[in-house]
Amino acid sequence: MKKILFSTLLASYAGLVLAQGIAANHAWARFSVPGMSSSGVFMDLDNHSDKDDVLLSVSSPVAMSGEVHETTDVDGVMKMRPLLQGLPLPAGKVTQLQPGKMHIMLMGLKKPLVKGTTIPVRLTFRYAKPLMLNVPVSIGSSGSDNHHMHH
Repeated sequence: MKKILFSTLLASYAGLVLAQGIAANHAWARFSVPGMSSSGVFMDLDNHSDKDDVLLSVSSPVAMSGEVHETTDVDGVMKMRPLLQGLPLPAGKVTQLQPGKMHIMLMGLKKPLVKGTTIPVRLTFRYAKPLMLNVPVSIGSSGSDNHHMHH
């Protein structure tokens, strides 16, 4: 037990949040302006375990709903679609959620997401325990505006 607690504390200090072998790192949410009803959340999900897992659902009190989406190019038109079966997280691999690729969509925003604040986001997995994150809101993923997640 002490070893697990120490690992969790060490990971927390390093900017990670662990959930039974799942680590979330480099999380950020895109800011929004009044009138915008949705926003994206991005991060790296590292499955440290030896068992494949699946990100089944996402929720946040700042939005009516959350979904895991993938972006595809269909005849030169970028389209987003929800991953109804969830996002596979292969054992021993990092799955990147990035703008224009796999990402989390928060829909029905209750108020604008303001740069410099954080929002709570809950990730629910098939096997790992749910993970609560405090995700920083920023303009984008470049340079000093990309923050490590805090909890």
